[in-house]
Amino acid sequence: MANRTLPRILQTPAVVLLLIWMLVPLSMTLYFSFIRYVLNSLRRPEWTTPSLSNWRGFGNYEYVWKAKDFGFAISNSVLIVGSILIITVILGLAIAVLINRNFPGRGIVRVLLISPFFVMPAVNAVLWINMILDPVLGLQGLAVGGLNNLIDGLRDFPVLGSFFSLWPEIEPISFRATQTSAYAVIMMVAWQWTPFAVLIFMTSLQSEDESQKEAATLDGAGAWSQFINLTVPHLARPIAIVVMIQSIFHLSLYAEIEIVSRGNGNKNLPYLIGEFTSNNIGAASATGIFAVILANIIAIFLLRMVGKSLMD
Repeated sequence: MANRTLPRILQTPAVVLLLIWMLVPLSMTLYFSFIRYVLNSLRRPEWTTPSLSNWRGFGNYEYVWKAKDFGFAISNSVLIVGSILIITVILGLAIAVLINRNFPGRGIVRVLLISPFFVMPAVNAVLWINMILDPVLGLQGLAVGGLNNLIDGLRDFPVLGSFFSLWPEIEPISFRATQTSAYAVIMMVAWQWTPFAVLIFMTSLQSEDESQKEAATLDGAGAWSQFINLTVPHLARPIAIVVMIQSIFHLSLYAEIEIVSRGNGNKNLPYLIGEFTSNNIGAASATGIFAVILANIIAIFLLRMVGKSLMD
């Protein structure tokens, strides 16, 4: 008992501090979500203070639930998070397997692959939306313009000209538009977070049992069969870790959406919270509770799905 008591006593300050760090903000959010708390209310000045006399019950939750952007924010959050997870896990697995071998310049390649993860989200969004996806000055606009010029030149050929004359002029995509801004966010965040998945998978591949792969090769198993039956089960826990960590971070995306579209037709729950926070703290807190519930549902669903499919 003495050997157990001392470690617990030493751990107590850290555990208590962690509980305070978690429970105090959550408790305040719960409290604000059940009261009328409006920062600027000339009609009802008493609502500008977080007083218990402004108790509203589930009124804030009903107000948020009936808000016109609430359903879209949830569906858009799921779309963005799900798409990013699929892209990063698939690309991360492919890249990690490719570079998990000896070749000249492997160290430099690994550093270059990991470097996008250290770019700040706001800088990443600015670079992508202006230098890559811009329909006029970005790489997309230059590529589309070059392709149109190439097609125009091919129209002058005697045989192929009639074929290429039927081709319409290709228009660049405006990723600031409401219909496509979510895809811009998915691309830029997936580019930034794929190196994180590569790093986790690459580290785990170092401990893979090579004797099993050699035995499988002697038994006639091909590279794809070895990858599916040996490598993927070996990476089950790393995949679950990548899914869990990325789900937490991607459900709180804000800077990318603000820079790409200013929330014009592309909102998630954190962005909706930001809009409510400008005045209605009660509605913002209720939206925050909805976001916590959604995050737990997504995390439990993904972890169960990934765990069962890979560990069975």
